[in-house]
Amino acid sequence: MKTLIIDGNNLVHRTWWTAKNQAKRSEDVNISNLHIYFTLNAIFSYVNKYKPTSTIVVWDEKPEYQVNARKVEYEGYKGNRSKDSSPHDNNDAIKLMLSYLGLPSIFPRELEADDIVAYICKTRAGSKIIASVDRDFLQLVSDDIILFDPIRKIEFTRDAFEEMTGYAHDDWLVAKCLQGDSSDNVPGVKGFGKVTIQKYLNGDVTLTEEQQALYNKNLSLFSLDKVFKDHPGELVYYENQLVVKVEPSWSLFLEECKTRDFSRILNNEQTWYSLFFAGPKLQSLLG
Repeated sequence: MKTLIIDGNNLVHRTWWTAKNQAKRSEDVNISNLHIYFTLNAIFSYVNKYKPTSTIVVWDEKPEYQVNARKVEYEGYKGNRSKDSSPHDNNDAIKLMLSYLGLPSIFPRELEADDIVAYICKTRAGSKIIASVDRDFLQLVSDDIILFDPIRKIEFTRDAFEEMTGYAHDDWLVAKCLQGDSSDNVPGVKGFGKVTIQKYLNGDVTLTEEQQALYNKNLSLFSLDKVFKDHPGELVYYENQLVVKVEPSWSLFLEECKTRDFSRILNNEQTWYSLFFAGPKLQSLLG
């Protein structure tokens, strides 16, 4: 069994800017359709690359909204993020077309998409591939879990982990907690750059009580085992979504492609059908 897990918000954000930049070169381009096409094409490339038994797309959207538990812990968490929601204007249309391909969309309630990924990785048998440029997923890499970076086209594996990241696998999260994460608006321990972090990992530097408190706070924010420790209701929420089977519809997918004039997909119907319909049917028959 092989499960492909796609970071939906990460993907649509990247394809939105690709579509927007391309639209600048032509006044006749429908940016929404271009965005949807780029997103579908990216997912096609991931599925074609890995030929998974199942593909799941996770999102940060919250249909049953509850306040983000990490923001309750630290009010400034991700407080520096852009308030521009335009990269997500086409999410509903994208999710609809994914459902036509038989790909489920899974959502959090009080945590984040990252926590859903962690749950799937820890509870599903077989190998797992996470498709995202988010380095937070490095903490999940194991013998049967790899992180695929779609921009750099590289795979982070357990065997090559230290060579690719500069840290032993068990040290990576420790280093992140010390360093902090400016993209999440989470400060690190002052004075702990790469050299001092390595000294700490070697046992040559110790933390003061104040520094240890900051480290512990960051560990709680960054760790992807939060869902298993403090949020049992969230586990049930994920599982209730994961057990729902999404019924694919080739005819509805084609109809939507025709409406949106996705000629590149329509000109390669057989390839898309084989990948998303014929392949999964054969896998189901083989058990």
